[in-house]
Amino acid sequence: MKSITIVFLLFALIDSAYTMEINVNPRSIISSLDKSLAPELDILRVTTEISSDNHIVFQVKTKGERDHGKEDDYLLLQILHENVYIFLIPINKKQESEILIYQDILDNNYALSREFKRSPSSLIADLNLNRVTNGAEFLIPLDWINFGADFGFDAYTVQADVNKNTLKINKIYDQAGKARKSEKLFSAILLLNKLCAPKRLN
Repeated sequence: MKSITIVFLLFALIDSAYTMEINVNPRSIISSLDKSLAPELDILRVTTEISSDNHIVFQVKTKGERDHGKEDDYLLLQILHENVYIFLIPINKKQESEILIYQDILDNNYALSREFKRSPSSLIADLNLNRVTNGAEFLIPLDWINFGADFGFDAYTVQADVNKNTLKINKIYDQAGKARKSEKLFSAILLLNKLCAPKRLN
């Protein structure tokens, strides 16, 4: 009887682990609406896909957009991958749209309330940006990713001081993953597998 109970428990654990695994979907973050924010500061979602030229495309969509306004408002993509990487572009579509890259060490604190150091754009070769309606796409080459390491991402709209060599976040307007209960980090290979898996037909 004891051996039957042990076998039953093992199957239950395996089934539970399998269920947890298939329910993990690192491909997207759906954000809740915030009516108190201006549309261009209110993040709707972050989605990922693999492009035909071997980039992971992180598409960040907001409820609206603007051409001009406060020049210290930014759209921010945060990637946690061996380090903390910050990819920053202005909210204003008519402002210069060069991607600014900052980084810091990866520890258990993923908060933006710290000073980040500027990184050269050559840190990630073939990094690209597309402005899209109500948002932007950050295109990061697949060969930059270490698939043996953990990976995580999130998106923010922020007010920030951008200096020559440092970045300081003064205010967070919105965070895509603010309601997310699961861990921010997962296996990078899991993301690749999910991106390469056939999409279900409705």
